[in-house]
Amino acid sequence: MTQTDVRQGGPETVVDVSSDLALYKGDGIVVGVFADGELSPTARSLDAAVGGMLTAVCETGDMSGKKGAQAVVYTHGKIPAPRVLMVGLGRAKNVDAERLRCAAGDAARKLRDSGCRGVGMGLHAGLSLSTTDAGEAIAEGVLLALYRSDLHHTRSTERKELDTLTLLDADAAARDRLSTGAQLGEIIAAAANTARDLANEAPNYLPPLALADRARDVAETAGLTCRVLETEDLKAEGFNTLLGVGQGSVNPPVFIILEHEGDADEAPLVLVGKGICFDSGGLSLKSGAGMMGMKHDMAGAAAVIGAMGAIGSLDLPRRVIGLVAAAENMPSATAQRPNDIVYSLSGKTIEVRNTDAEGRLVLADALAYAARYEPAGVIDLATLTGACMTALGKHTCGMFGKHDRDTDALIARVQAAADATHERVWRLPLWDDYDDEIKSDIADVQNIGSSGLGGAIVGAAFLKAFVDGYPWVHLDIAGLMTSSKNKGYAVKGATGFGARLLTELARNWGV
Repeated sequence: MTQTDVRQGGPETVVDVSSDLALYKGDGIVVGVFADGELSPTARSLDAAVGGMLTAVCETGDMSGKKGAQAVVYTHGKIPAPRVLMVGLGRAKNVDAERLRCAAGDAARKLRDSGCRGVGMGLHAGLSLSTTDAGEAIAEGVLLALYRSDLHHTRSTERKELDTLTLLDADAAARDRLSTGAQLGEIIAAAANTARDLANEAPNYLPPLALADRARDVAETAGLTCRVLETEDLKAEGFNTLLGVGQGSVNPPVFIILEHEGDADEAPLVLVGKGICFDSGGLSLKSGAGMMGMKHDMAGAAAVIGAMGAIGSLDLPRRVIGLVAAAENMPSATAQRPNDIVYSLSGKTIEVRNTDAEGRLVLADALAYAARYEPAGVIDLATLTGACMTALGKHTCGMFGKHDRDTDALIARVQAAADATHERVWRLPLWDDYDDEIKSDIADVQNIGSSGLGGAIVGAAFLKAFVDGYPWVHLDIAGLMTSSKNKGYAVKGATGFGARLLTELARNWGV
């Protein structure tokens, strides 16, 4: 039996020890139906207990089994649970972890909104997925789908909540495997929900120092070490680009270092997050409309903090370091100016031609710092460019890296993690031809391109200039930081994109 309390509306996840689905006494049971109205094994067993009511629904055409279809059957006392929610899964051979996550998430949200407080699910039977993987996907989908972004609502006592999810199976060995999977699903969903909480938070509640405090909380819970470099430390170390971005704000920048020890003898995996807690554009000021949503400009940092929490909780063998460069980009009499020259932590000089291209500046120092760990690989996540969103839309993020053997191997690892979590990535070119775009007449590099074309690639080319001696992958997640609707396990607001991908990457690094 496993239990967890996810802060924003997540239920406890309990694997039931009952030997019969029909004895479950909660408010509803969820079963799967395959294409052409074929009942899943679990649905068939329940159908016998309710006198063929599920079969009748399929025969009338009210449940086709098509992916995403739903039908509610009221049991009228035939079993203790008053309702059964039938969910379409499509063809059984096509049901992967992503489809199961979405089906479980949609079902949990529907039943919660119907007033159910305890729900049992028997969605895992009859699939090509292992029972453990199915338990993980179901728990993960439900906990993600039940997340709420209303952090500052003053709530009435009548708000609907789903308190308990029970994964049901008559076989004791299957229940053990479900329990193992559900525990993993809980941890991974909590990572994404932590990232969502951080990215959804109002900027006046989450300046850089407050983000550092949240990171310390995650570290304490997950058994990580946490170190925070503040202004004097940053000056002493030479974090001049991070300090330059933050110098226009009354809230000082910080650099956050989270470490999961793992096997200290191995070269670590380093995760780097852009943490711009609010982006006004600085003196290159955004429009009013352009500023809306810029509290999400630290979504990369949120993903790294969430993932590090999961990595620590899972106690993975790999040593993993999380680095977050956090600042506010604000206009003021002390703000960084266009045409300023900055000496970065790497020693390279940067001409600041646009203060709204600030994320790459803070990442420049973070990537230079990462070299100190002699890492096996470095992944950075950043809401870096609108150009990437224009190129790829809101269904995948841009992935960049040098075109060499070591980077290609790291790209393949990231791709595999993206495929497993459905946090999708698409590789874009980063040939040396693009380096001409960032040449400056007065400094080593400039922070925007000279032609105005290929903005996402040019941003990656700038970052590449600060990568030295390790395989590196850059993920431009600007198009994935928010969702506009509740569907599957997605909810309106911050997505937490990247937290699950990074956790999966670390879980399978040595496999």
